[in-house]
Amino acid sequence: MATAGPSTTINFEYMGKTSIDKDLNCEFCNNPLVGPVSTPRKHTFCRICIENKIKKTGGACAKPKCKNKSMILEDLTPVTERIVLNMLDRLLVKCISCGMTNIQRGSFEKHATKSCPKVAVFCMAADTECPWTGPSEQLKQHILTCVYEQLHPVFCKIMQDNRHLKEKIQHVFEQCLKNHQLHLKELQETNQRLNTNVEQLNEILYHEKNQLKQLQNELKQLKELIMQDKSQISDLQIETQCDKDEIIRVNERCTKHETQINHLTDKINIYLLIIILNLKSISQNAIHVQQLIYKKRELLDRDLEAVVKQALTEKECTRLDIGYNSITSVGALIVADALKQNTTLQELYFHNNRVSDLGVHSLAKVLSSNTSIVKALEFGSNGITDKGAEHLTEMLKTKRSITWLALAGNQIGDRGVQLLANTLAHQTSSLLVLSLHVNKSISDASADTIIDMLQHNRSLKKL
Repeated sequence: MATAGPSTTINFEYMGKTSIDKDLNCEFCNNPLVGPVSTPRKHTFCRICIENKIKKTGGACAKPKCKNKSMILEDLTPVTERIVLNMLDRLLVKCISCGMTNIQRGSFEKHATKSCPKVAVFCMAADTECPWTGPSEQLKQHILTCVYEQLHPVFCKIMQDNRHLKEKIQHVFEQCLKNHQLHLKELQETNQRLNTNVEQLNEILYHEKNQLKQLQNELKQLKELIMQDKSQISDLQIETQCDKDEIIRVNERCTKHETQINHLTDKINIYLLIIILNLKSISQNAIHVQQLIYKKRELLDRDLEAVVKQALTEKECTRLDIGYNSITSVGALIVADALKQNTTLQELYFHNNRVSDLGVHSLAKVLSSNTSIVKALEFGSNGITDKGAEHLTEMLKTKRSITWLALAGNQIGDRGVQLLANTLAHQTSSLLVLSLHVNKSISDASADTIIDMLQHNRSLKKL
């Protein structure tokens, strides 16, 4: 047996070994060089011989009389002289397996892997699970009786159809994603315009409140003047019954003041009407834009007590985004407790936290049993596994208000996909969007389950 390459062991023996030029032999093993390299002192060895020597001795050269004791593998230089390499490749060898002679060493690997009748080969239908192996000379006889070989064209056709189906699914997914992004952009622009309108209305309301306050102060001053005038009239009537001219003047002044009061009262009523209309407009807009976003705030579980109090108790918001924080299942339990009595929240975003299966279980249990109107749940990148998918599946069976569920970037596998797909195919018809991308544990084994879901489900629009 001999070595034909730096890392390949092949069964052959050299022919006329005694006649081989000694300059072509390794200075360590005395066999023809394989993968020849030179040391800094120009000694030539097989690569594997000198590397093993350096590793065992800590750097000593393989030539006994060489004084170099501190070599490293990086000091070795491959022999690149074409004439030397060609001479080594043209050395004649004999195949030990089949006995064939006069094979050039450089061509022996091709002989051993392709033309040697004794080399062990696999059946051509090995990709369809044919277990047969044997000498290449028996391959043709085996193929004549191999059942797997007869099924090979059918298997290839199935694989081709499966590949086309994957391409079609990918195309549909990309189109759905593009449409979703366009819709999301439109919603963001609409939301920005509404926020701008609310700010403008708030400024108008602030100025109108200041004007109303000024009018109220003027009214108060006028009332005080009227009271003073009436007091004077009373005093004059008691003091002098005959001074009618004075009384007439005072009455005229009172009449004038009352006219001013009526004018101011009309103005106040107009401003109050405008304020009421503006307040109604603000209230109607606020219903659609009321949201609280706590993304990237470095929130911990202990911070959520204050967050849910503000968002779910005081403000009654419809959208709560606490993504990109450090919230665990403990924080998820706090939110779940707050949701037990909440009837306003419609969208809940937990993406890029550490909620895990336990946190998902707390939220899914509450959403399954109460009267909440939550429509959108975002659990992307939260370490959720098939167990968490099982909790969400049980929730979907009873909670028909959920229309948007995002589970991207988790550790959900084929079992979790099967649970979700079976529920969507046969037990619920409310979900419109399901996101499962970047769950690297999902394999081709889920393809049939997903296809069955797509065939039976009538509500899902985006996957």
